[in-house]
Amino acid sequence: MDASMLEETIQNPNPYPVVAELHYDDIWQLCVQARELAWDPMKDIDWASLRDFAATLPQEVRDAGAEWWSLRAWMEHGATPYGAERYRDAVFEHLPFEVKQHVVNFIAEELRHHEASFRIAAALGEYQATPRSDYFRMVIPKFHDEKDEKAMPFYAGMAVNTLFEQLSGELLTARYKNARHPAIRESCKLILRDEARHIAFGRILMRRFFETLSAEQKRMLGAKFAKKLRGSLLNGVYAVVNLPEDERKRSARARHLAAEYGLGATFPDEEVQIIADALDVIRRDVAPYDVPIPVIPEIEGDGARAARAAE
Repeated sequence: MDASMLEETIQNPNPYPVVAELHYDDIWQLCVQARELAWDPMKDIDWASLRDFAATLPQEVRDAGAEWWSLRAWMEHGATPYGAERYRDAVFEHLPFEVKQHVVNFIAEELRHHEASFRIAAALGEYQATPRSDYFRMVIPKFHDEKDEKAMPFYAGMAVNTLFEQLSGELLTARYKNARHPAIRESCKLILRDEARHIAFGRILMRRFFETLSAEQKRMLGAKFAKKLRGSLLNGVYAVVNLPEDERKRSARARHLAAEYGLGATFPDEEVQIIADALDVIRRDVAPYDVPIPVIPEIEGDGARAARAAE
């Protein structure tokens, strides 16, 4: 072998030992469920009926629904490179097989959610491959900046993501209830079923690994969660409260139309309450592990809700 080729090979991270035996039966059970409950957006959803329904809607409503579901598609797609980076970490940190399998499932499931979302957008009108709003073109990539999570231990970084999965699940439940057409409603239901496993994975991480984190790591975990929530998700992704005034009015109007016509959206004022309630639950979940979640002023005002959650 050429010496230069050998040097190049040696510089690569060492994947050995490649761990094959199972360490965590509860994580493995999630992997088994993922295999048993896999679904296909192309085959399992009646897109033709949704296109026929969309043809009966006012154009403004179709445009609002397509924009909303395009936004959902962008966010689901953004989770896939995050998952790919976590998978690489899992490989070179020699983590157990079931952890790697769960991360692979996570990637596939988020891409599946992306597909369902862009198919809904396309059926309603037109999927937007790039946001038409200058503001969204700027803010969406900020959500997918994972440098803070990368600075944390593997399981702590994954835990930050699963806290957001819990918030997303609460919002998606409301959107499932809002959806009137069977194709949108079924898509929301199947996405929720996948997200339930992601949330369960987070709870397993709490039980198994949070006690191993230092007080500073726990403080950082809560701080990074709050930072990302305020810095991107309240800027139009989960809610419109932090959008610039003009964009807030435009996005709120479109979101209101999509919700009014039952296209699997949420009313802007409803979103804030859902997030506030979800924050209460998250704080209760992490309290036994002494993970502090800072007050989110845009959602919790003077912090009265946070104080009650801590009682």
